[in-house]
Amino acid sequence: MTTNDPSKGSPKTPWTIYVIFSFLALFAAMGLDYINWTRGEKSLVFSNLIGAKEVEKPEIPLLRVVLDRISMEGIPGESISRFKDPTGTVHLKIDVSLPEYASIEPLLRQDFQMANATIAKVEEQEDDERKYFLWEIARLEKEKIAVLFSCRKEIPKVPEKPPRVEPANKVALIMDDMGYSLDAIYDILSLEEPITVAVIPFSPLGIQTARLAHQNNLEILLHLPLESINSAEAYNGIEGMIHTGMSEQEIIAVLERDLDEIPHISGVNNHMGSKVTPNEAIMNIILDRLKRRDLFFVDSRTTGDTVAYDLARLLGIPAAQRQVFLDNEADETLIKDKLIELFTLAQRTGEAIGICHPLPETIRVLKNYFQLAETFDAKPVFVSELLR
Repeated sequence: MTTNDPSKGSPKTPWTIYVIFSFLALFAAMGLDYINWTRGEKSLVFSNLIGAKEVEKPEIPLLRVVLDRISMEGIPGESISRFKDPTGTVHLKIDVSLPEYASIEPLLRQDFQMANATIAKVEEQEDDERKYFLWEIARLEKEKIAVLFSCRKEIPKVPEKPPRVEPANKVALIMDDMGYSLDAIYDILSLEEPITVAVIPFSPLGIQTARLAHQNNLEILLHLPLESINSAEAYNGIEGMIHTGMSEQEIIAVLERDLDEIPHISGVNNHMGSKVTPNEAIMNIILDRLKRRDLFFVDSRTTGDTVAYDLARLLGIPAAQRQVFLDNEADETLIKDKLIELFTLAQRTGEAIGICHPLPETIRVLKNYFQLAETFDAKPVFVSELLR
């Protein structure tokens, strides 16, 4: 029987086992180092041998790229609206001012470049109030987005004008002999001035003229035909004319038909009448009927012998009288001189009334020079503002 000799000690471990354990430990360390390297974490061996591994970062959606940039530039969320079309493309509409768009545009281009996206198109359009920029962006055919920037145009600030001082004087202009052409009323409307329109009864276009004038807020008079001293005057035979040879009943009958013919009248002035307006008896009949209808009277003063204005005042009828005829002659230079005379008279006396006719020469002068009233501190008004 064999016994162990304690003096000889325990058996020795073979050296190969140490070698095996050392390789196993080294292999495990290398494996952990490799795992760290693949994750982009700190690596002692592979980072030095191969270099740090770049970790692929997930792509930011293009919608997020735009929204992040808009948010960073302080554009409020309520300025953004969105929808997705049937193809899956996201559409954004962003309301900004033009200066805001100019600030965002280069930054957004950089953002798309960093996101590996391509700006396929930028299209511009505009209307009176806004300018539009439509962007179409794509990334590798797998993601698309459309962004419409709707930019408010900056309205230039108009310097504040000092308060307008109301002119101290007034000037009224009556356009006689209306009712024979609609071109005449359209010409007057184009002046955009408070011109009083006097329409002859039973004229071919008198009713239409009065209606157009009324629709455009012009003042309308009946241009009452009265007999002239010159019996050979062609107009002495026109329909609705009052003659000195008529009886009172005839005068009233003709006058009432005349007054009923033209709509929207607020007063009356005389057409011709150099034989009637000096006749106190006939004018009493006429003015009495006007008073019953609450109509005012303007004496055209076709004769220096007229009593019409004074008689109207005596009867308590609001009345006025003409101071200047502008176009006794169809000459633009003379008409302009008469217009300046009218303004000068208004400046000197505080008010003045002129009468003219729808001649081409008169219309041209009014278009070119009627605004000169302001130069004479005179305000154009309807004749009803100058009644006494």
